[in-house]
Order: sequence, then C-alpha cells, then structure tokens
Amino acid sequence: MLTFIDDIISRFGGRYFGSDEEKQAQYYTADILRSYCSKVDVEEFLSPLESHFQSLKGFCTIYVLVLVLLKFNVMVAGIVGIVNTVFFIGHFVTYRHWLDFLFPNKPSWNVIGDIEPTGEVRDTLIVAGHIDSVKEFKWWYRFKQNGAVLTIMAGFLISLLGIYSFLGIFIHADWYGYGWWLFAVLTPVQLVFFDMHGTNVVHGASDNLTGVAMAVEMAKIFSAEKLKHTRLRIISFGAEEACLRGSWAYSRDHKEQLLREKAFLFNLDTIKDTEHLTIGTSETNTLVFYKKEHVKMVEDAFIAAEVPVKKLPLMVGASDASAFHINGIPAICVIGMDSEKLDPSYHTRLDVIENINPQALESMKKVLIQFIRTWDNK
Repeated sequence: MLTFIDDIISRFGGRYFGSDEEKQAQYYTADILRSYCSKVDVEEFLSPLESHFQSLKGFCTIYVLVLVLLKFNVMVAGIVGIVNTVFFIGHFVTYRHWLDFLFPNKPSWNVIGDIEPTGEVRDTLIVAGHIDSVKEFKWWYRFKQNGAVLTIMAGFLISLLGIYSFLGIFIHADWYGYGWWLFAVLTPVQLVFFDMHGTNVVHGASDNLTGVAMAVEMAKIFSAEKLKHTRLRIISFGAEEACLRGSWAYSRDHKEQLLREKAFLFNLDTIKDTEHLTIGTSETNTLVFYKKEHVKMVEDAFIAAEVPVKKLPLMVGASDASAFHINGIPAICVIGMDSEKLDPSYHTRLDVIENINPQALESMKKVLIQFIRTWDNK
C-alpha cells in the first residue's frame, strides 16, 4: 500500500481536483485495477468544482458590507445579513451546493472496478477512497490548532452577524449597538476564510491516498479469493475536496442501480495513525447520522481483528460517505486521524508519506478483510 502511495506521488505529485494530475492519476489507478477487476470504468462528470471554497470570498465580502450597512440602514443590513447567513450554512457548512449555479462546471473523474462473486449476486459492497488533494490551508500550517480555531471562529462570525443584523430590525435598545463593535473588532479573522489557500497542492499521502491504496489492496486480495455472493466494487472518487463532488455525482447518477444492487459503501479516509482509527457515527457538517447497525457491524470487525477503535462523531469537514447517505445509499466511514483536534498534516504540506504509520494501514487491512468476509457470509 505504501508502494502505491509513493508511486502516485512520484508520478503525479499533488492532485488538485479537476487538474490534469488528478485525471492522469485516476487513469493510472484504472490501469492497475484492470489486473484485478472484471470490469473497470473511468467516468467523467461535470461539476462546479470551485463553488465550495470560492464562495467564501463572497460570504466574507458581504460580512463587511453588512457591518457598513448597519450604520446607515438597519432594515437593509438585516435582510442582507440573514440571507448571507442562510446561504453560508446551506451552501458551505452543510455541503448542500445551493450556489452552484453561480460557478462554471469543470470535469473530474471517478474510477469504478467490479469483482464478481462465484455464485449468485446478492448485493454490492463498495470499498472506496478519494484520490484528489487540496491546495494547502496556509493558516492551518502556520498556526496549527490556533489556525483551526480561527477558521471555526470566522464561520461563527458570518452566521452570528446575520442573526444579529436581522434582530436589529426589531431591537432598538441602547445595548444593541455594542454588538456592532464586537463584530467590527473581530473582522480581521475573516482573512482565514477569504485567503484560505496557498498556491501549493499538498501530496495528500494520508488524505486520501491511504483510502485509495486500501481499496486497491482489497481488489488484489479478493480477485484471488473470490467472494461467494457479494459483488466487490472498488471506487477511487475524484474531487472529494471540492465538496464531495465525485461521490455526489456517482451516488446521484447511479442511485436506482445502487438501490437495486443493495449497495453499501465502506469509505476510508486518512488512515494515518493506529491510535486514531475511528468509526464515524455521524458527520456534523452534513447533518448525517449513520445507522447504528452499520456502526455495530464495523465495530464487530475491529473486535474480531483485535484492533482497537473509537466511535465518534466527525466534527469538521465531511467524507464521501455523507454524499451516499444524503442520496439514500447506506454508507459508513472510517478514518485514522485525530478527530478531536487538528492533525498538523491535515491539508498542509506535512501530508507526506513519511507521516503515515505503516501499522495503521496493516491494522485497517486486517479489519477490512474481516468485514468483507463477514459481509459475504452473513
């Protein structure tokens, strides 16, 4: 698995979503999967890939506009502010793509490989990761945990200013004006949103070549050890860092097929540290709550493989499993990174192969093999 990760990075470097590097890495992965799968497809899809992060510049600009308007026309400020807050939460925070129509479509690519069972197909088990990486979150690299705190603060300020300005239409007390100064003094925090990214695309060794490497490893193992009644589908999603675009496109466009196949997604993301292997019970940003029986199935596989695991809500960001869940396809996500505070390598130049614990990959491999075998025999 580390060989695969090193190979992808050596050949293609960082793989920004929609870039030629992402495309070539996907086609290369497809060629590898053809050694193991009976059918491999590369599906191009079009999506407004820059919509998620570029919208932040607009939200920050309107934040400043609302502060100015509050000094001249509270009614207009209140309406503009609350609209900004609603669209910020709906589009950016919860990944619901409300403002996509404002941005041009660009291509990205999913790779899908199937391994058919020896007997009658009963269901389809999908093992997946995403191959793209992101431009560096420069404030996270410079300020580490404090950078993450500033990012969260910037989001809360946009949300709260909209509510504050809207309430100003109805509240005329003297104390109300003091709140304006608080928002004004904290305005520089918006810089971490407005100018979030550096110019360099990170290697994305752990996030998320580890997930793709794990999926490819399952193709290698179960092409030799065929399952009895489960179709094993391997997917390398594109443009996950652009707000789950690859998984969203695939689960939306193939929804009826996936439901007929009784498909289930086991998504892997950032399998970096053994001590932080975690089953996501929910994903806060996307308002997704995974089924308890699915969490239990994965937990049982960890127990059977004698690998320690945590069960926690995933508090920041989102995974491809969210897109499947939102589109009505059963899914679960396992990560291997600290989900309770910022890992210094997350979305920074430190996401290199040297910072992956090989034992985390081996432990996760044991668990995944256990899960797949149990799934097929259930």
